[in-house]
Amino acid sequence: MLFLKVTRSVKRFGARFGWLMAELVFVFLGMYGAFLLERMHDNDLDLLRKRQILQALVDEFEDYETELSSASSSLDEAYGVPFFTAYGEGEKPFPTPIPYGGMASVNTGIWEAMLQSGGIEVLEVDVIQQVQVFFKKLQDLLDLYSRFERLTEQMILPEMDQEVAFFYQAEGPELRDKYKWYVNSLFTIGMSLRSLSEQAANTKEVLLAEYEKVRKKEEEEGVEVKKNSLPRRKSIKVPQQSPPQEEQPEESIEEEITDELSAARAQAVDYLVFQCNALADFFETTKTGYDQAHAIPFFTSYSEGEQPLPFVISNNFLEGMTTEPLAGLLSAKGVEEVLPAELLDALRQLLEKISETEAMHRDFAIRCQEEFSPDQNASVFYDAEATDLRENFQWFPNTLYTFGLALGDCHTETGSVLAMLGVQETKEPAVSLDKSTNNNALPPSDLNDKQSNSPDDEN
Repeated sequence: MLFLKVTRSVKRFGARFGWLMAELVFVFLGMYGAFLLERMHDNDLDLLRKRQILQALVDEFEDYETELSSASSSLDEAYGVPFFTAYGEGEKPFPTPIPYGGMASVNTGIWEAMLQSGGIEVLEVDVIQQVQVFFKKLQDLLDLYSRFERLTEQMILPEMDQEVAFFYQAEGPELRDKYKWYVNSLFTIGMSLRSLSEQAANTKEVLLAEYEKVRKKEEEEGVEVKKNSLPRRKSIKVPQQSPPQEEQPEESIEEEITDELSAARAQAVDYLVFQCNALADFFETTKTGYDQAHAIPFFTSYSEGEQPLPFVISNNFLEGMTTEPLAGLLSAKGVEEVLPAELLDALRQLLEKISETEAMHRDFAIRCQEEFSPDQNASVFYDAEATDLRENFQWFPNTLYTFGLALGDCHTETGSVLAMLGVQETKEPAVSLDKSTNNNALPPSDLNDKQSNSPDDEN
């Protein structure tokens, strides 16, 4: 109004035009300022919406990781390991149906709702691709299990009252052609569950990283984030050790030993944590590489009716791993008085398991080299138009599966030892397990020196 009054009061055209231009500039600046404020408000809303979407996805993938890991462990322990162990030894295990009725009803509602509502527009392209890959693999697994469930209902459930020999050929411990799908599908489902669980964990980490970026950006802009709006973050799971017996409470152990023994025990525990962390890293990396490079490609192709060729397992597959430091500690004089008995038993079981795995790998590699050659083709391993390996090569898929389980068991046993040592989460960089790690080792003589100063020796 002020500009309008001044403009009208001015009689000269030049002055009136100048005031009119000033009025237009003032109006333009006002509208531009309002536009900027609205734009800033929209950006804040987009940032808030993006954080809420990421928070929901992180929580969702937390559940996926837990459920898929639990399903994988249950399948291996209750069905996969017992069946393939017996089948590989020439026995005739019963093809038991798998009661996983809830697997086909995995909730994917949050992602589908985001796709329909356009919520993914605020997400980065690489995040969207990562999530899409997971749900594609999840759908493939659900389709695979649906086929397995349908075949079970049609072929196995009606014959549940039959003797186990009904499902096998009259000569030899091999399933009849009608039921060979059971072996392939059982293995593929188990491998897919483990792979999908790892995919869920990786996707969750990508989402968490993106969430942290958004949260830091909100903090820079002064937006307050409520504590209860943070996504759930599960601590790394390690196998729980058995509760200590009442007559041997852990709290009283350190009170009963001398300062010298306490220092020796702390030194030994630090050394064990270092060695076991390195072992855990090694077996986790080796198991993942084994599944992705060997087991999953072969069994995926095999279960789809193709004719994948058996291959030679490398002799140096476990190269870079040694148990000499742990074996040296267990053989040290006086170690029984420094470390608890249950921890020593767990270490001996771990070394025994690793030794069995090494022997299995060695025998597997030797047999592959003896029976396979590069010039062999599918006609050597398969009958004409057959999708199952000939009987004299059935040992290959069985051993391929069993060796993968053994690698996983070694990682689990190492996690059990770390749990007993009180390690809940390890973030140490991967360590090569060659003999150079002995430079950081606690020499057995250190235990002897500490033992020589104990009250028992003084007496």
